[in-house]
Amino acid sequence: MTASGPNLGRRGFLAGAAAGAALTALPALGVGTAEQPRRLTELFERSFARRLRRSPLLQAALGLNTDCHRWDDVGAQHRQEDIDLLRSDLVQLRAIDPSALPQAARLDHRLFRDDTGQALCRLHWRSHHYPVCQMRGPQRIVPQTLIDRHPIASREDAQSYVARLRGVDGYLRQVVDGLRGQQAAGVCPPASTLAPVVDTCTRLLRGAPFDGEGDNVILADFDAKLAAAGLEGADALRRDAIAAMQDGFAPGFRRLIAWLQAAQRDAPAAAGVWALPQGDAYYAAMLRTESTLALDADRVHAIGLEETARLHGEIRALMPRLGHRGTLRALIERMRSDPDARYPDTHAGRSGYLVAAGAVIEAVSTRLGALTGFRPPARVEVRRVEPWLEVSAGIAGYFPPSQDGARPGIVRYNLREMGNLPRHELTALACHEGVPGHHLERSVSSSLQNLPDFRRHGGYTAFSEGWALYAEQLPVEFGLYEDPWQDLGRLSSELMRAGRLVVDTGLHAHRWSPQRALRWLDDNTFDAPPANAIAVRRYLVTPGQATAYQLGKRSLAELQARARRELGANFRLRDFNDALLGEGPLPLPLLEERTGQWIADRAEGRSA
Repeated sequence: MTASGPNLGRRGFLAGAAAGAALTALPALGVGTAEQPRRLTELFERSFARRLRRSPLLQAALGLNTDCHRWDDVGAQHRQEDIDLLRSDLVQLRAIDPSALPQAARLDHRLFRDDTGQALCRLHWRSHHYPVCQMRGPQRIVPQTLIDRHPIASREDAQSYVARLRGVDGYLRQVVDGLRGQQAAGVCPPASTLAPVVDTCTRLLRGAPFDGEGDNVILADFDAKLAAAGLEGADALRRDAIAAMQDGFAPGFRRLIAWLQAAQRDAPAAAGVWALPQGDAYYAAMLRTESTLALDADRVHAIGLEETARLHGEIRALMPRLGHRGTLRALIERMRSDPDARYPDTHAGRSGYLVAAGAVIEAVSTRLGALTGFRPPARVEVRRVEPWLEVSAGIAGYFPPSQDGARPGIVRYNLREMGNLPRHELTALACHEGVPGHHLERSVSSSLQNLPDFRRHGGYTAFSEGWALYAEQLPVEFGLYEDPWQDLGRLSSELMRAGRLVVDTGLHAHRWSPQRALRWLDDNTFDAPPANAIAVRRYLVTPGQATAYQLGKRSLAELQARARRELGANFRLRDFNDALLGEGPLPLPLLEERTGQWIADRAEGRSA
């Protein structure tokens, strides 16, 4: 799972806000044909520059330091300004006739329209979105921005860090005001998803200068960066940081904790978003947004059941190689209960897991040329999820590098419960998060200088997560899964993603209880019950997102099968993968269209 956000495909745009849809129906305004490519480029540049100006967090993600003294404005007025600006972008886009553009620019035009529609769709449903839950929120944004994305190389950098500490109070005041407004409208995350947030916020207020349990994690980071920079006046800067933590950082998080604790008492019982006002329409919009496909919940649910049955069959076919003569159910229970199936719950076990995961990524990286002609321009590191975040973090996650490569890509593993990280899935998980998965795809996308910035730094959940799941399978080509137990991990990993199609739609469209969703996962997947409980809590607050993995992978696998069938002996996996990656992320219908054209061109000998 990446830390980057999803975008919307063409069909998802049609489910967007009515205002945005109406704007796309406006007649094209007159612009000279020769002027139109230039006007289009200027629109892209203005729009992306504006996004950067309005989002210090986006700047930090890209490794820019222009406004590193402040946080994003998340107030209601700022959101309305976003809507007005996006509508203006669409009006300007309608003044440019795509038929007068070169082919590549036509694709850019189409994607800019879709992405702007996606942004309007999300803003239309912003009152239904859970901005603070165990999967997202300032309890992650603030410390991760300061620690991972705020370097200190000068006095100005240090002063900006202090300014950000002081600004946490105002930032979280806006966050809490928004939460109160949602609550008044009948929207509040389930109580079970708020407790981990309280835990994380509480941990962020531990240690000096707040109590005597050693230095606070933020203060320790500031001190380490000051020492590494060797700045004069470090003592005075440290005093300023302590004052800012006491006057800005702590009051802000205490305000958030107070709201969370009150909300826990009043929050509804855990349920899918069907229980929200207009919840069914919201889920339909999010399902299209995340998948980029025009599939309703019933069809997605059915696909999930079909994929689950297929993978159960493949695992049964593998069982003789495992020496297992019992049933599939017995194999699931064996893998859950065998202590040798996990790394030890010790310091050595945790270290061993990280070393082994890094070794897999390195092994695949050395043979990447068999799979693609692209190589990640930035390095990748394997790290443990920060201790203060472990209670609410997922099993693993990927964080992209900065644009200049100074900050590497990072794969983080949650080692709090080693039982959630089975040995047999280590290879597949490392391939998913690292290479040839997220690190390869995101690094390649951001380095494609022929694409406009909104495409280089954009994305679609179904493409990025679909690629990462597809990438888990790719090292089969050079024998990485010759060990049948690791091959089981490859299949059980995909099985879990297939189960998401069933459970996500079950929770949000079929009105399953969380208990029913948990029972289904326990009965049909290899994940341990505690991991499944974490998964269900995740799906409750990210409607539709979990469906993107298997739907995306399924599309990529079908395209590969089509290419093999139509190209025969002329099929080259490396070339096919380059075609998938070479245009950056695309909505699945457009990816199918473009890849279909690539296959046709190859079949007719129109490309080398």
